[in-house]
Amino acid sequence: MGDLAKQGSLGSEFKLLKASMFSTCMSRPVHFLSKMTKLIYTADLHGNEEFYRRLLKKAEEEKVDAIVIGGDLCPRIGESIHQKIHNQRLFLEDFLFPLLGDFRKRNAKCEIYLILGNDDFRINMPALENAEKGNIVKSIHMKSEKLNENTFIAGYSFVNPTPFRLKDWEKSDFGDDEMPRQLFNEEIRSIEKERGTIKNDLEALKNMSNPKNTAYIIHAPPFDTKLDIITTGIHVGSKAVKEFIEKEQPLLALHGHIHESPKISGSWNDKIGSTICINVGSSYPEDKLNCVIIDTGDLNNIN
Repeated sequence: MGDLAKQGSLGSEFKLLKASMFSTCMSRPVHFLSKMTKLIYTADLHGNEEFYRRLLKKAEEEKVDAIVIGGDLCPRIGESIHQKIHNQRLFLEDFLFPLLGDFRKRNAKCEIYLILGNDDFRINMPALENAEKGNIVKSIHMKSEKLNENTFIAGYSFVNPTPFRLKDWEKSDFGDDEMPRQLFNEEIRSIEKERGTIKNDLEALKNMSNPKNTAYIIHAPPFDTKLDIITTGIHVGSKAVKEFIEKEQPLLALHGHIHESPKISGSWNDKIGSTICINVGSSYPEDKLNCVIIDTGDLNNIN
């Protein structure tokens, strides 16, 4: 893996981010596309209303062209599974999408792209579909959308198996993977299990747009990188995601899921071949929003 923290302008941005303990988005841009599109990226906000407000404020201050949210949108509150599902739907329908809708009224040219993550109940996908019909967001799980005339943005929500109970957004990497030790004797699903593997899904996704011209928003980070390390020091990312990036060399890969990895590894970014991979992580329980501003430009500016 190349160490971007030691290279060029991106390295200086990492120092800025580290010095501020992820208290704000980086003030300098990351350049990666041939056609200019300025975007702000975050993930794993888990229903923190104040963080969403800060994200939109930052987006307006920076005059970005797009907001990208890489999964785990909702809170997990409630005594029962039914209450948690209901509370997530209320969060989406009564808070998040009205908030984003008001933002879009003021900033009609700024698109909002998002996916659900493994902490979001999949049964609530219709709320995203309705918000998309209302021209508030673009829900991009297993879709590829035009980011600009030269570039696409595609999304993928599934993660490789975890020790946790909620399995709505879990699939094996290749079909014969060794399962991690489970913390509970039961599994929770809000809808029927979807068959298939992450590898097969990514093969289908790559056929929707040329990977070399596509920024991928994939909730699971690639395995054995600076982006997938948990507190015990173990790498828990997706091997299929890593294989996909190694083989296809997409334009950019934006991830989330493993909150603590940037602090443990000391880096919110890594490089697989020529592909820049980013996981901004989460500073919870600190009152700090983690996000990155990416000002698209010439990929050759990153050495």
